[in-house]
Amino acid sequence: MHRAVTIIVALLALSGIAAAAMHYVGTPYNTGFLDYPVVTALHVGLGALYLTFAPFQFVPGIRNRWLGYHRWAGRSLVSIGLIVGFTGFFAATIFPFSGWAERVVVGGFAIFFFSALLVSAWHIRARRIAEHRAWMVRAFSIGLSIATMRIIFIPLLVVIGPESLDTVADLSIISFALAFFIHTVASEWWLRRTQGASAMPELSAAEH
Repeated sequence: MHRAVTIIVALLALSGIAAAAMHYVGTPYNTGFLDYPVVTALHVGLGALYLTFAPFQFVPGIRNRWLGYHRWAGRSLVSIGLIVGFTGFFAATIFPFSGWAERVVVGGFAIFFFSALLVSAWHIRARRIAEHRAWMVRAFSIGLSIATMRIIFIPLLVVIGPESLDTVADLSIISFALAFFIHTVASEWWLRRTQGASAMPELSAAEH
């Protein structure tokens, strides 16, 4: 089971990184990206950086052998994640593609992602490893949901068809909502399954 989860996480992270790269190919579907290029660049670029390096924080061999790197990378990734979360909230509330639904759904989960990182950092400073691990898993799972969103959105778009921009916007927010729900449930399932594990498996604590 641990191996299967590791493979799924790796594939989702790679998909998210690829999606970030594809953002700069062609015209953005949301013109707000062109109106706020700095916010967009920070969100897309740092989001890809987060998905590139965050998975390695959950590899026991790296944490145990290179604890200094693990702590330094953890602090850096929390800082990067906070920027990604803030810019995601900004984009969802200031120039949402799907209107108020996006403000509520994406903006809400951006706040959750941002808060999970802060809570996790607070726990590790107090040496509460289990709590730190749990909130890091939750934050990372939400970060990965951007890849799952596209896995849901693209087939829906193919089946239903881009009849209008409103249709695309509706399918987009539906995909976001489903992805966030799936990842929230999956992260809680994983935490329950691995709770109290003496040797942290593929998804383990990221100390700072």
